[in-house]
Amino acid sequence: MGDEINIDSIRDLERRIEEGSGDVIKLKRARNSLLNISVRVPPEILGSIFVWGIIPVLGWDLWPAEPWERPYDILLICHHWFEVASRTPEFWSFWGSTLNQWSRWHKRSGIDTPVDLVLSGYHYDRPPLDGPLRDALRNRAARDTIRSVQLLTQDTFIPASILSSLTPDDEDVRCSSVELIHLGRVDVSEFFARYRFPKLWSLHLSGVKISSWELPGLQTTALTTLYITNHHSERVPTTSQLLSILASNPRLQSITLTNAILPDDEDGSTRVPLHQLKVLSLAGDFHPTFRLLCQLDHPETMDEITLDLFRCAVEDITGTLGPYVREHLRRDEKSRDGLGLVVNSLDHIISIRASAEGPTGGVTFAKFTTTLLEVGLPSHVRDQLCTDFVAHTPGERVVYFGGDLSMDALRGIVPAMPKIQELHLVRPGLSEGFLQLDGPLTNTKPFPSLRRLRLDCVILGHDGWRPLLPFLAQQASGGQAISLTLTNAYTHICRDVVRDIESLVEQFIFLDPILDGFCPFNYC
Repeated sequence: MGDEINIDSIRDLERRIEEGSGDVIKLKRARNSLLNISVRVPPEILGSIFVWGIIPVLGWDLWPAEPWERPYDILLICHHWFEVASRTPEFWSFWGSTLNQWSRWHKRSGIDTPVDLVLSGYHYDRPPLDGPLRDALRNRAARDTIRSVQLLTQDTFIPASILSSLTPDDEDVRCSSVELIHLGRVDVSEFFARYRFPKLWSLHLSGVKISSWELPGLQTTALTTLYITNHHSERVPTTSQLLSILASNPRLQSITLTNAILPDDEDGSTRVPLHQLKVLSLAGDFHPTFRLLCQLDHPETMDEITLDLFRCAVEDITGTLGPYVREHLRRDEKSRDGLGLVVNSLDHIISIRASAEGPTGGVTFAKFTTTLLEVGLPSHVRDQLCTDFVAHTPGERVVYFGGDLSMDALRGIVPAMPKIQELHLVRPGLSEGFLQLDGPLTNTKPFPSLRRLRLDCVILGHDGWRPLLPFLAQQASGGQAISLTLTNAYTHICRDVVRDIESLVEQFIFLDPILDGFCPFNYC
């Protein structure tokens, strides 16, 4: 048959199908055989197209899509496509996400086709590995045709059985071509003791048991992504063990360590070079976590640093953490044109963030987040921690500031931030002398570069909104144009105050104010 499509024949077959005459299935197959995709594309090329169509979905997603979300519908298009897919072993490199699917589909993949072993969800009935499937896993391990192992089920029995099938019985250490490993709540000691992983680029271990945390460092050299999280002290590596893993994998680009660092007595002078690192996220007790951070020799222009630190005292901030943050931000090229600083101080958490997500628009900020997880601190202690930390940031670069610090704390840090263009305050107390500076700076503009002011959930005093007027008049002096946004929904504001504000600002936005009715301030 030539390259031209016989339109008349297709239309005739379509008409006969609609009329219900003849064998409908045979007619559909005959029609499909005349279509362009069947005429012009050889089966081996069509099979490759199918493989490339399914790999991006299955790919390296650590939480693969549910089976009904996958593009297996192409098997239902026509008999020819089904036959091509059935004879394309690479198409079946993914066996499904349950043992039942593994048992049903594993025979379709070629013996030398790299496969992705993915298990997800809950398995209450704990179906055992049957003989053929267990033999298939052992055969895959022996032939080194496993591309990824992602056992994400909450049940530890099945992943343990699978790892046992993949682990060689002899004492030799073998070389594996596995590129991605994601394991949780299972003993991985034997698995890591028996294999080296020279091609492994992504390692994700969550709550695993392991006899020695030196093993991942000994058996890997090409990691670009490392994720370790633990919630049991007996399973947590020490700072030195983690540094050993990092030193063995100098090409790391992303590191996430959550509750995964124990202190030790090793010398902390050795530095580990990670010149390709882009994302760093550390969570744990202050001293071992900060020691690990200080021993990493990473680029100054990283995309993101996130620190969640427990048991951090004021002297830790003033003596070590604050100076480190200041030095890092000073050397970060992305913060030179403007720094966005967000400070949140709640009852149980203190967060300081230098972010690329601030609302100032065109400025590119360094993404640096530090959270001090402290429970039950008095408000003045929280303010002091935040004030001391902010004092160590390059205040002269801050163009956006947001947070919920007290007015006293704000007065202490504002003079060091003369370039603030946008100010976003949460739960500020509105009283006489609002944001006015004391001492020799009295009657000077607190924010000489301010263009936008936003106040959320303002706490009003007996004078209502009136203490805001002197601040706005001071900021608007000299023809400086500013905008004001208030987000106290359904809060009374006197009409004359609205008129005074509108005369002082370029734009005034107040969400759902109450202009009439009872005035709690007795001004209306």
